[in-house]
Amino acid sequence: MASGSYHIEDIRNIALAGHGASAKTSLADALLFAAGLAPRRGSVDEGTSLLDVDDEEKRRHFSIDSHLIHLDWEGKQIHLIDSPGYPDFIGSALGALSAVENVLITVSAPVGIEVNTRRLFLEAGRLGRGRFIALTKMDADNVDYVKDLESIRETFGPECVPFNVPIGVGADFKGVVDVLNPPAEVPDGCVMSPDEAARIVIEQIVDEDEELTNRYLEGESIAIDELRKAAHDGILRGHIVPVVCLCSKNDIGIKELLELLATCGLSPADIHRFGFPAQPGSIEADASTPHEDGEEEVEIDPKEDGDLVAQVFKTAIDPFMGKLSFMRIISGKLTPDTPLVNLRTGKANKPGHLYVVQGKQHEEVSEAIAGDIVAVAKFEDLHISDTVTNGGNHSAPHVVLKPINFPTPMVPRAVEPKAREDEAKIAASLAKIAEEDPTFTYRRDEQTHELIINGMSDLHLDVILQRLKNRYKLDVETHIPHVPYLETIGGAADADYRHKKQTGGRGQFAEVHLRIRPLERGEGFKFVDAVKGGVIPNNFIPAVEKGCREQMEKGVISGNRVVDVEVEVHFGKYHDVDSSEAAFKIASASAFRKAFEQARPALLEPVVSMEVTVPGEKFGDVSADLSTRRGHITGMDALPGGLQIIKATVPLAEVLSYSSTLKSMTGGQGSYVLEFHSYQPVPAHVQQQIVDKYQKSRAGVEEE
Repeated sequence: MASGSYHIEDIRNIALAGHGASAKTSLADALLFAAGLAPRRGSVDEGTSLLDVDDEEKRRHFSIDSHLIHLDWEGKQIHLIDSPGYPDFIGSALGALSAVENVLITVSAPVGIEVNTRRLFLEAGRLGRGRFIALTKMDADNVDYVKDLESIRETFGPECVPFNVPIGVGADFKGVVDVLNPPAEVPDGCVMSPDEAARIVIEQIVDEDEELTNRYLEGESIAIDELRKAAHDGILRGHIVPVVCLCSKNDIGIKELLELLATCGLSPADIHRFGFPAQPGSIEADASTPHEDGEEEVEIDPKEDGDLVAQVFKTAIDPFMGKLSFMRIISGKLTPDTPLVNLRTGKANKPGHLYVVQGKQHEEVSEAIAGDIVAVAKFEDLHISDTVTNGGNHSAPHVVLKPINFPTPMVPRAVEPKAREDEAKIAASLAKIAEEDPTFTYRRDEQTHELIINGMSDLHLDVILQRLKNRYKLDVETHIPHVPYLETIGGAADADYRHKKQTGGRGQFAEVHLRIRPLERGEGFKFVDAVKGGVIPNNFIPAVEKGCREQMEKGVISGNRVVDVEVEVHFGKYHDVDSSEAAFKIASASAFRKAFEQARPALLEPVVSMEVTVPGEKFGDVSADLSTRRGHITGMDALPGGLQIIKATVPLAEVLSYSSTLKSMTGGQGSYVLEFHSYQPVPAHVQQQIVDKYQKSRAGVEEE
């Protein structure tokens, strides 16, 4: 690939998207074969695909990460990103959508529209991408083309029109007919009349242009080039979605698809990106730092001779090349000697080498232009969503591109290494995995002290843990994390405690009298020194406060942190010789426990806001299930494609394993997001269960 041989108008950036097992990767292999870039067509099932390069992908026979290839077709430089199809790996698919102008949605003809088909079709529309639909596996049994087309048009709208029709289906599928440019003699066996399909397509196309509409109504024949130009404009505006048929393993419909993408697909010059003005290093947090509401957006003109603007949409850790940052160049030109400035950090560096990727091969290039997708190696401070520019003088402020919108991972697991010696390196290994996957996070919970990983599903986390084992030789054990409850009180109480211990030498003595009372939610802790007459010397008062604070961290009734309590120390006793800071810490902690148990102790639990997206026919089942989880339905919304959103608040403890339940209830077609809402009191019967369980565990530890 030499960028000097083509220009921005010649580039077609395309993401292959759709539900799992809809033959996206097989289609990419077939496209490479048709373009003469592979001696034979790769096979996912046989493990010979040129795109499934990861060992886990070969073992599982489906894509986990997005993979890039490029090819030339009739003078058009086509960059393809094959994205994962299962919702568990949606992050890679969303990153791919951010880097392209065209999205080719694959729909398995024998299966029809599935959950990720809907989600990615709608997301591509939200981003303003040109959309195409490919009905794959047309050679399979039980294919009903007319029914599939009707379902697509009913689900996604009349914009979806058949640009070709199949000659036969199933074992009889032997070709397609281009309805805009049919052969002089139409073959026998067309499942749908090419004339009828042409009418549907042309009426949708001419609707984009008043002049074309008038000519069509007057019976004038419109040239194929005019129709394709108008179709391109309709695709750009989201008013036309071409539907085509193909079979990858028999190479039927593949060249026709390439022809359609080359003639009607959008180039990088067609879609303008937007960002916000910024100077290098002016964004302090990260590329996802939110901008203030009302801040004026800046439109970026995608020109080869403009200021360099590029965005990182994918990161990969290569065993030989180290960290690879994949960038989509929005404007300008990039060479190995171009000084790149990361607008998040302000740091500058020269790439030294530029690579285009062909499956697992990395081809070095001398330059890349606006519209190109390239990778640079060993830029450690570059992260997904970062905007980079060159270090030259600019007449206008630098522009930070909008961050890529990734879903928040909702499935938590607590992990710990099986071998104690692995404790030190587990965090560093998880950091490398999180660098590649924006839908995977890890953290150390300050309250429970557990190492928590979060992913999109059990399958997603299973793949993460397998990579942790294969790449970094780390075996871990997992369990459902502890819920970070909080303890508080509902009333006031007094208590005192005398700590006295004589061991033959210097003894220990301290007596502390405390009053505790509740504070408003969120006030935390307040300590009041009301001691008079020096009954507790001033130098021991900090030890009293520290003893209370340490006991609050440990908890009293359930082992969870205590919050929203005021402690007043008002009396006590000391001994000139035997009193010490340690003795007063012990006495105050014990007095605090006694007072807490008398002050109507209560547990608070984290409550989350949920938005659950389900097919309309599953709305009742899912709503009823949320109610059994102590959920409160707060609202609902309808989405295109027959989807419903259920809004609810639910205790976190009730949804720690919700992913598998929702998958079972909706046949894998449901998804959800949640975020922290508030802490709320735990019902009395639930609190008693939690306290009893804690007391039994403590008794077991004491017995040991």
